[in-house]
Amino acid sequence: MMDLIDKYRAAEKMLPWNTRKMVLNGCPQIRWTGPDEFTYTRQVWVQGGDGYGPESTVGDGMEEVTVLVSALTGEEKICREDGTVSRSLRPGSAVPQSLRPGSVVPQSAGSTIPMSPVTMSPDGRYGLFTREHNLYLREKDGAETQLTSDGEALCGYGCYVDIYSQVTVKRQGYVEHPLVVWSPDSRYFITYRADRRKVKSLYLIESYSDSAWDVRPRLREYPCPFAVDSDEELPHFQLFVGDVKEKKMVMVDAPPYLDPVFTSGEKSFVRWLDCSSFYFTWFGRGYQEGRLYLAEAGNGRTRLIVRERTDTFLNLGAFGQLDGFGSYQFSNFVTTDRKLAFWQSERSGYAHLYRYNVETGDCEGDLFPESDRSLIAQKLVKVDEGSKKIYFMANHVPECSDPLYYQLYVVSFDGKYLKRLTPEDAVHQVSMGEHTFVDTYSRVDAEPVTVIRALDGTLIRELERADVTGLLANGYRYPERFTVLADDGVTLLYGILVRPSGFEAGKEYPVIDYVYGGAQLYNVPRGFTWDNAMGREVMGGLQEFAQLGFAGIILDGRGTPGRGKAFHDFSWKGIHECAGLRDHVSCLPALKERFPFLDLKRVGIWGNSGGGYATVSAMLQYPDVYKAGVASAGNYDQRMYENSWTERYYGRYEEELYGKGDISRLASNLKGKLFLACGAMDDNVSMSQTLRLCDRLIQNNKDYEFLILPRANHNVPGDLYFIRRKLDFFVRHLLGEEPPEFEFKDAGQGGLDETTA
Repeated sequence: MMDLIDKYRAAEKMLPWNTRKMVLNGCPQIRWTGPDEFTYTRQVWVQGGDGYGPESTVGDGMEEVTVLVSALTGEEKICREDGTVSRSLRPGSAVPQSLRPGSVVPQSAGSTIPMSPVTMSPDGRYGLFTREHNLYLREKDGAETQLTSDGEALCGYGCYVDIYSQVTVKRQGYVEHPLVVWSPDSRYFITYRADRRKVKSLYLIESYSDSAWDVRPRLREYPCPFAVDSDEELPHFQLFVGDVKEKKMVMVDAPPYLDPVFTSGEKSFVRWLDCSSFYFTWFGRGYQEGRLYLAEAGNGRTRLIVRERTDTFLNLGAFGQLDGFGSYQFSNFVTTDRKLAFWQSERSGYAHLYRYNVETGDCEGDLFPESDRSLIAQKLVKVDEGSKKIYFMANHVPECSDPLYYQLYVVSFDGKYLKRLTPEDAVHQVSMGEHTFVDTYSRVDAEPVTVIRALDGTLIRELERADVTGLLANGYRYPERFTVLADDGVTLLYGILVRPSGFEAGKEYPVIDYVYGGAQLYNVPRGFTWDNAMGREVMGGLQEFAQLGFAGIILDGRGTPGRGKAFHDFSWKGIHECAGLRDHVSCLPALKERFPFLDLKRVGIWGNSGGGYATVSAMLQYPDVYKAGVASAGNYDQRMYENSWTERYYGRYEEELYGKGDISRLASNLKGKLFLACGAMDDNVSMSQTLRLCDRLIQNNKDYEFLILPRANHNVPGDLYFIRRKLDFFVRHLLGEEPPEFEFKDAGQGGLDETTA
């Protein structure tokens, strides 16, 4: 029998910076060096290496080599230090920053341009920089031209305006530079003017500085609109086109956006069609209307191609989930001959691709046949105008055992040819070449396999099969997939369960329900999961909990995306439903029947952000079900969160409806043990949300635990101290044991948090 401190040591091995080193070739990063040739890094055991054992040091016995592969034949060469393939990139190397289109180049000493860096054109002849909120052009010979003159504080061109990390990026050293999308020939660029002068402010108090001598706290102010604010008090983003040859800027003939247009060329609502025209997707406030425009670069004139309205909400994307489910930003395009446009819509109840006549604006039909009406189109992967075919990711495939298993499909422009190209019942991630593609597929209970396929789906060869022996040797538990009926007794839901380490039949174990509760993404992992970003735990920490003797579950309730519009619309005017929190409660007895070892008298719940809101909602609405909860960085009152997220699911402000989104109104219901945590530097969900909840709990004489992380932003789950405190809390209140003195060692690094996850 392991004592508790040994279990904590076992749990430490499941932290992401450890587990990411325990899997070999789980996700090869494909770099195409030609139409039918690519390189990737292969991880191999060193001859004579010890490999992974229960007591081995993470990383023992492994090295990396670069492999050059012919995608057509599958033949490969190893790129050694002696230059077997001289022009291939070495492991860890990269294309020089100055050679990348749209790259940012720091200024050298003696430059006439101030510290603001320059955003370079693809051909390297032009650079853009800002000075006093205005945009300037620098040519190769050093000549400068001022392109705008109306810029001022909170009304600048191409500035960074991500609503969820405005202070964070500055604290992490971000240097302002113009965000633009260059035309292929480097003559034109698209940017925006961000007018936030009338947006009301939020504030942070930064208690610490990098200087040991600067002991005064610093007030950080940043603009953030709420749903209660008027249209004039929202930020407005107006598109502009710059012409480096004529040295002028023209405003694009379209209404201002009410959402940031892009933060980089890869994350843009704007796409160049050719060197003289572009198209873009526009949204109205509340996200009940979307439009597709075609624009001319020379004069900024536009043609409205598509205009769609809905009574609920347009599904704009999953904020970073694989390939961006339902992404109206990206899942559309215009053909280069300007005759056809393709637009994603959920008008049938499922996201399909529709063909439009650009000249007339007429919709010429749904590309999906009657036999595939439940298929859901996601982000486009490749458009081949020569063969008139669209390659795209899709889910809700009838032949798959889970509706969220992503598959690659191809459909012809006329809709007469639709084919699934990835046959395995699993989650697929693809990298497209000219005549082939590389496909990595896995399931949460099956390790990744990477293969090469022809564009018709024919298998060319298996490339890699992940080695997970190190992960298993260190205690990783394969999750078990389950299905269960929702609270309505009809709708099938999907989830996973992780059994406790050292499982013994006939014994009961406490349960941790890891919850999210936001309507813009699902929470259950579908692919094999051994790593995570921003220092966050895999599966919400269920692997660590398993080492300590807990069973863990994750469930996607009604109101999450990826299951069709009716399923998602459960969240319409229902943010307070926490994407099916009632389903979490009602499914517990059914899970007990299937997994008798679950102790329903010891159920805990935890989550961050929307999951923090769901956790507190669970503790206050179902106090006899959930006995302990950990809520971090929660948006406990939807009236106090930025407007674009709340309005998408609640609609425009209604006092009574938005009042339901204030969970502190039920503070008197608290019975169990509650642990609240937040970051003092959270520029996504203001710490004030947590303090207002604390105030209401105090007014109702309720005991709770509270942790403020003075240096943390919204990424509370990535804080190592919080991770340990969270585990201690559940060990104490559900296991009934006193936690040992233990400190996790941090070998990882957190990152920017840009979502509400």
